[in-house]
Amino acid sequence: MADPRTRPLSRVKPATIFSAVTIGAVAASVGMVGPVVAAPDYPSWSDVQNAKNNEATKKAEIAKLTGFLDSLRATADAAMRESMVAAEAWRVNQEQLTEATEREKSLKSQQATAAKKAETSKMRAGLLASHLARSGGQDMSINLFLQGDGADDLLRQLGAASKLSAQSQEIYSDAIQDSNTAASLAEQATAAATERQRLAALAQTKLDAANATAQVAVNAYDTEQRKSDELYAQLALLRDSTAELERARIEGERAEEAANNPPPVVPPITPPAGGGTGGGSTPKPTTPPTTPTTPPVTPPVKPPVTPPVDPPVVPPVTPPTNASAVEQAISFAQAQLGKRYQLGGAGPDVWDCSGLTMKAYGSAGVGIGSHGATAQYVTMRNQNKLVPFSDRQRGDLIFWEDGPGDVYHVAIYLGNGRILEAPNENAPVREYFIWGMGDVMSYVGRPS
Repeated sequence: MADPRTRPLSRVKPATIFSAVTIGAVAASVGMVGPVVAAPDYPSWSDVQNAKNNEATKKAEIAKLTGFLDSLRATADAAMRESMVAAEAWRVNQEQLTEATEREKSLKSQQATAAKKAETSKMRAGLLASHLARSGGQDMSINLFLQGDGADDLLRQLGAASKLSAQSQEIYSDAIQDSNTAASLAEQATAAATERQRLAALAQTKLDAANATAQVAVNAYDTEQRKSDELYAQLALLRDSTAELERARIEGERAEEAANNPPPVVPPITPPAGGGTGGGSTPKPTTPPTTPTTPPVTPPVKPPVTPPVDPPVVPPVTPPTNASAVEQAISFAQAQLGKRYQLGGAGPDVWDCSGLTMKAYGSAGVGIGSHGATAQYVTMRNQNKLVPFSDRQRGDLIFWEDGPGDVYHVAIYLGNGRILEAPNENAPVREYFIWGMGDVMSYVGRPS
C-alpha cells in the first residue's frame, strides 16, 4: 500500500529546489539545525538474513527496524510541522498587511475630506476676521489670514476676541475643530503608512522562512521515503510478508495510536495579538471593575440556616448542524483530492489548508473567516461555534496549534477519525487520519 503522503516530483517549484548544501544553510538560517549527529547504523541485507535464522535475533532485528522507521517519520514530521508553522506565520502577516493597507487607504481618504472641510472653515473665519477688521477700523488684509500661517494666527486671534456673537463663535470653533481633525488624521495616515511599509517588508522575510522550512521538509520527506522503502522490504523478509503489507500495518498502528490519544480538554484559547480577525469581531479589552466605596458596617442579622441546594446542571449549548451545508462543503473538498499544495493557494488547481476550508464552506454559502487557520479559529470562537473535540461531528473544523493559541493548521473532519486536508508540500489534497494529536486543539469549529 502506497504511503498516502506521496509527493509527485512536479510539485516542487524549480525556484525552490536547492542543493543539499544549500538546504543545510537554509535550515540554519531559520533555526532548524541542531547538534550534528552520526548517521544511523542501518542494518545490511546480510544482517537481516542472518537474524532470520534465530527467533530471538529476528525479534530484536524487527524492533530495530521499526525503531528506524519511527525515527525517520519523527524527523520528517518535525520538519513538516515547522514548515506548516512558518506557512501560517506568513498567512497571518498577509492578513495584517491587508488590514493595514485598507486602514491607510481609509485614513488618507478621511484626511483628504477633512483637509477640504478645514480649508472651507478657514475661509469662513477669514471672512469673519475681515468683517471684524473693517468694523473695528483696523487695516487688516484678508489675504494674510487665508495664506500660510496667517490663517492659523487668525484663529488664535479670534479666540482671544472678547466680543464675538454666537454665530461668530461657532465659526471660530468649527474652524479650530476642523483644523485639529485634519491634522490628527494626517498623523494617523502617516503612522498607518509606516506600519503598512513595515508589514510589507516583513512579508518577504516571512515568505523566505516559509519557503526555506518547506524545502527542509521536502528534503526530510525524501530521505524518509528513500530509506523506509528498504526498511519495509527488510521487515517483509523477516516476517515473510510484503513491503506493502508492512507499510500498511505500521501506518494502521500509527492511526490507531492517534485515535486513542485525544487532546486534553482545555478552555478555548485566544490567539496572540495580530493573529487576524478572520471576519469575526475583534474582542474588546475588558474594563477592570470599579471598587465601590465601602458603606458603614452594620452588624448583620443572622438569617435561619437553610441547607444549600445545588444549582441544576445546564449542559453546554452545541450549535446545530446544517447537514446539507456540511455535505456540500465536503463534496467540494473531495472534488479537490489529488490537487497539489501551494502556500496561499485557494483554487482552482492549487490549495493550502485554510484556502481549501474557506472555499469548501464558501461553496455552501457559509463564511468561516478569511484565508488563514488562525483567522478561521478566531471566527469560530467569536461566533460561539466552538465545541469540544470529544463531540466532533462530520464537517467540523479541526485545528492544530504550536503552543497555546498559536494556530497553524486546519482540516475538515470526515468522521471515524479521518480528515480531509491540504497538508503541505509533501502531499496533495488528501483524506488521512488525524495526525499530530499532541498539537490538535481541544475544541473544533462547527461552521454550520
